[in-house]
Amino acid sequence: MFDYHVHLHRGPYALDWLDRFLDTARQVGVAELGIAEHFHFFRESFPILDNDFVRRHTERRLNGPGGYLAFIEEVRSRGLPVKAGLEVDYVPEKELETAQAIRGLPIDFVIGSVHWIGDWGFDLDPRSWEGRSVAESYGRYYTILARAAESGLFDILGHPGNIGYFGHRPPAPLLEEFEGRFFKRVSGLGLCLEINSGGLRRPCRHLFPREETLSEVRRTGLPIVVSSDAHGPEEVGYGFTRVRALLRNAGFAETSRFTNRQRTLVTL
Repeated sequence: MFDYHVHLHRGPYALDWLDRFLDTARQVGVAELGIAEHFHFFRESFPILDNDFVRRHTERRLNGPGGYLAFIEEVRSRGLPVKAGLEVDYVPEKELETAQAIRGLPIDFVIGSVHWIGDWGFDLDPRSWEGRSVAESYGRYYTILARAAESGLFDILGHPGNIGYFGHRPPAPLLEEFEGRFFKRVSGLGLCLEINSGGLRRPCRHLFPREETLSEVRRTGLPIVVSSDAHGPEEVGYGFTRVRALLRNAGFAETSRFTNRQRTLVTL
């Protein structure tokens, strides 16, 4: 299997740090890593997303010496089993700026993710949910997520359902309505849907999207990619044995691989 959502930002852009991720990958049977740095760590993201949180965390360089793309060039020159990507926040009404920011970058894939509803980063602090309507928050989230899928900007739709990060959930019938409406809206779009095991490590303790929706994901006809959302070496391939069993039980036989933003299908 491949792991196409791995972050290096807790360490330097250096081969010895990357080697720790690759060591774990070998141990758990992950054949290829997809590095997907958060775009908001780079100043080039400011035309898309510019708020206090982003400005406090924008410490990295995308271009130039010591930057992410230079490191990726070095990794490629060594023939390591690594693909290069970015995780880009989808912000409504910023589609043109997003397209301009990522156009022509020498990367293999772009993950489009939703972490923000307006200026609210809903997966940053559980206290930020105080006084908010869970149902309204879910409704707004799934509307934005569908727009991200429909934008045509991204190769992969990241961790669908991460609005449940802290375990907040509307009543089951309403939750199923939100999810069902979303899957129907994105069915047939052709982008790749991420099955993200990172939620198993979060307070919600479930996949993104939820395990109960995998059969519905299968019916959309969308290709999938499996990811751990690892932020440290020990998290690479987290839960993949369980995820593979769940996917096969739901009828999936293939996962995706990306090169130069072109997708191919491989056996799961």
